[in-house]
Amino acid sequence: MLLKFNIDFKLDKKKTREQAKLVLFFAMLKMQELAIMKVPVDTSRLRTSIKLFPTSLGAEEYTLFTNVEYAEDIEFGTSPGYVDPKELKDWARRVLGDENAAFPVAKKIARFGTDAQPFFRPALFQVKEIWVERFWQKYMQ
Repeated sequence: MLLKFNIDFKLDKKKTREQAKLVLFFAMLKMQELAIMKVPVDTSRLRTSIKLFPTSLGAEEYTLFTNVEYAEDIEFGTSPGYVDPKELKDWARRVLGDENAAFPVAKKIARFGTDAQPFFRPALFQVKEIWVERFWQKYMQ
């Protein structure tokens, strides 16, 4: 799953490109941290897959991503559709304490889909609304 956004900087003569790169790097690190904090956790597979690339300071572009195939379903929810209850048994045992709950859960998903549990978008909004300005004030002085 990949969400893209831009942060545009207007630099005057006093501000350097290197300072802007600091702001961008720390904003992306904060976004990764927030996404990791906000992601729903069952097995931790999704949480541990949230990565930032490159991981070093100084780039002009960063990518925050996960390669877990169900991440988009968690972020945005799903439309109603069939899910084999057998595929939900382990989850029902871990989360609900009863593997027999898999059938009613599959029935609910078939009828209503799954609710969104956003983690990337809230992290992005918080970084854009709060953290970019804070980092700007700190590093662009």
